[in-house]
Amino acid sequence: MLDQRLPSPDTLSLAEQVAQMIVVRTTGHLFDHEVAYPQWEATNSELEKYLALGVGGVILLGGSAAEVGVRTQQLQSLAKYPLLVAADIEEGVGQRFSGATWFAPPMALGQIAREDLPLAIDLSRQMGASIAQEAAAIGINWLLAPVVDVNNNPANPVINVRAFGETADIVAQLTGAFIEGTQNRENSSSVLTSAKHFPGHGDTNMDSHLSLPVVSHDFARLQALELVPFE
Repeated sequence: MLDQRLPSPDTLSLAEQVAQMIVVRTTGHLFDHEVAYPQWEATNSELEKYLALGVGGVILLGGSAAEVGVRTQQLQSLAKYPLLVAADIEEGVGQRFSGATWFAPPMALGQIAREDLPLAIDLSRQMGASIAQEAAAIGINWLLAPVVDVNNNPANPVINVRAFGETADIVAQLTGAFIEGTQNRENSSSVLTSAKHFPGHGDTNMDSHLSLPVVSHDFARLQALELVPFE
C-alpha cells in the first residue's frame, strides 16, 4: 500500500526539498547514553528536530538487530515523510548489529571465483538476498553496499578484503549478482543498494578515513579498469 505521507515535489517548500536530500547519522541503540560517537551521532531530541524538518533519511551504526527493529519503527513514526534507513552492511546485518548474520568478507567470494566462477556468482546472489531479507526485517531499506572497487593494489589499507576481487571483470560479475539478489520483490525484501566507493579507490595506498588519496592514473586507465564494475 502506498504510504500517504509520500511527498509530491510540487507540494514541498524549498526547505523541505533541501531536507529531503539530507541523511543524518545516529545510533541503532534506543537511548542517548549508549551513543558511541556523540560528536557524530544525533541524540533523540536532535533527531526529532531533524525529522520534523523532513530529512530524507538516517544512517544507523551500533546496537543489536532487535533494537534496530524497534528503532526504525520509532523513527518512521516520528518522520514527517517516509525515511530512507541506511547502514554500511557489506558483510551482513551482523557486521553492524549484533544478533544477525555476519558473512565472510567479499574477498572470499573472489577466491571461490578463481576456481569456480558460476558457483561464486550464485553465492554472491544468495548473499545479497539474505542480507536484504534480514535488513528489511528490521526496517533497513538502503544498503550502503556492495563495494565495487577493484582491489588491484596489495598495499591498500582500506579496501583489501572488502573488495570482491582484483580484476574488473570478476568484480563486475560478483557485485552485479549481489545487487540482483537484493531485488526480491516477491517477498517484500527488496532494498536499495549503493555501488561504492569511488573508481580508483582500490588502487590507493592510504586510508581515506584519515587523509585524501590521490589516483594518478589517466582517464583511459579508469575507463579500462576501475570504471568497469561501476558501469
